[in-house]
Amino acid sequence: MRSDDLRHVCIALASCLLMTATGCDLFERTSIENSAVVQFPANDEDFDFWDTLATQSVVTNDDALHGLLLLADGKDDCETYECRYEAGVQKGWFEGSWGGMPPANQSAKTGWIAVAGCRILEIKGGLTMQLFGDSPRYCSRELTFMGLLPAVSENEALTGLEFTAFVDNIEDRQRLDVALKAREALKKQQKELRRQQEAKRISEVLTPMHSGGVGGTEQSGEEPDSPDPDNAQESSDSPSEPSS
Repeated sequence: MRSDDLRHVCIALASCLLMTATGCDLFERTSIENSAVVQFPANDEDFDFWDTLATQSVVTNDDALHGLLLLADGKDDCETYECRYEAGVQKGWFEGSWGGMPPANQSAKTGWIAVAGCRILEIKGGLTMQLFGDSPRYCSRELTFMGLLPAVSENEALTGLEFTAFVDNIEDRQRLDVALKAREALKKQQKELRRQQEAKRISEVLTPMHSGGVGGTEQSGEEPDSPDPDNAQESSDSPSEPSS
């Protein structure tokens, strides 16, 4: 390789390392001032929130946190973005992310959204995820492989419609997991019932219901004939013959 080419490669690598260290993105973020959560922040406005979000060009960090809290807890009692961010941190949704709290109205990175999805679904992932944890990169790849997330990098942003579809996919997966667990429980019950029935059948074969007599009254369980009380009375009343 020529020295000029080597120098260009070194400069490119140094630039990438510098951007990684300083938190700079190769993907410029988009901002939305009046996003869906700003218009409809209340829990009883969730239908309006989702309908409005589906029309947005991107999902903001505030939108994503509000939607994921609704998904995970069934409600979002936070009134500020800071509260939502702290709730997400407590749930581990920002594991592997750095740079502190991102701006509320800035387009959300798919990476931390994917981490939240993995946490909500309790996805362990493959060997790589088990070794390195549920990082934004590996969670994005895992959810894409599962068909829950579009094929985008962890630094890209989702559109509002893509994010709502992602939430719908998580809900579908949760329902499927519940159905699979119910099926497994039913199989265990059926297996235990068959085991009990087989044990009962074997017990009936080894222990006859009615034991047969071997001989004698004690073994047969029959009581000896008792004397007829009328005959006994007649015998006592009849005169005895004189002895000669």
